[in-house]
Amino acid sequence: MAAFDIENGTPVINARVEQIRAALTPAGQFGQITEQVYLIKKWLDRDATSLVFGASNTGKSFFALDLAVHIAAGEHWQGCRVTQGHIIYVAAEGGRGFSKRIHAISQALPELFAQAQEQFCHLPLQLDLHGAQDADGLLTAIGDRPVDMLIIDTLAMSFGAGNENDGKDVTQFLTNIAHIRAKLGCHVMLVHHSGKDQARGARGHSSLRAAIDTEIELTVDGLMRAAKATKQRDLEGGKVAAFTLETVQLAEDLDGDPITSCIVKPQDAAELKRSKSRMLTGINQVAHQALHDALKDKGAKMSNSEHYPLGRKVVNSDVWYEQFKLRRAGDDLKEDSVRKAFKRARNWLQDQDYTREYDDKAWFIDETDRPDI
Repeated sequence: MAAFDIENGTPVINARVEQIRAALTPAGQFGQITEQVYLIKKWLDRDATSLVFGASNTGKSFFALDLAVHIAAGEHWQGCRVTQGHIIYVAAEGGRGFSKRIHAISQALPELFAQAQEQFCHLPLQLDLHGAQDADGLLTAIGDRPVDMLIIDTLAMSFGAGNENDGKDVTQFLTNIAHIRAKLGCHVMLVHHSGKDQARGARGHSSLRAAIDTEIELTVDGLMRAAKATKQRDLEGGKVAAFTLETVQLAEDLDGDPITSCIVKPQDAAELKRSKSRMLTGINQVAHQALHDALKDKGAKMSNSEHYPLGRKVVNSDVWYEQFKLRRAGDDLKEDSVRKAFKRARNWLQDQDYTREYDDKAWFIDETDRPDI
């Protein structure tokens, strides 16, 4: 019903009504089909929102940084055409690890880095994008700076006091993300974690997946890692990019031990099938993650020993088992059953060349299994 001016009885022209009226388009007047402007052809459109998710240590941040640097450089990524663009990377989980990753790229891929550096900017700061203050503050700080892609790594560290499992909180967060995207006219990529049940996808309320345009899931298959487009609103889904993580030594610390990070090395997706026998799943993945956390919390470097890797942490197997047992606590299993499961997984990880042990101490063979230890 139209609103009327009380004094003279004439209809009040509402600007929003006029906007809606002007947008009404008869079927015969759609005109020619125009192709979406892509950042990475067949993967990411410019005016869209994407979600990259996976379990811990699948290489989410390495993956996001790699594609961002290729966009900044205007170089093909995984064999796909790229539209060069300006990147802002919000490294909300901490600047030190991110700085090491940038140094690794500049050292191992100097030409790519040289082409990218003028178009790449990172923000090592935790933002609260669930609240309007930081969302508006970010836009004000960016000002007239050109932005083609904004990466938020991670969603959890940018969610403030909000609850990822609450539909209203997720809606508020997504409203702010949509506002940022509209104001900047850019692509927004969110880096996120899997839920406890990895088969159910990314962690949090279902409205998150419903709102995004592109969803990319990262998985580990032996030493191989896969990025699969599990949702594409306006593009063909199901695409897979395979990669490994290659260790780069950056310097030495005060003790003479190497300071390292990793870079992404593209691989033939067919290799994923050939390495399927080493796929980390089920109890083996639980044991792998338990060793990672045990090394991170209580691992130590062994000096002057020919039996242990130089400059690499090892940990007592009992500590590893305790971490494993913590992850099985909710399964209501007897101690004997847990210990037998641990023994099977422990043997499998050694047989598949993930781990080595000596004198009841364990470590990872490949440094890419422990990039943050």
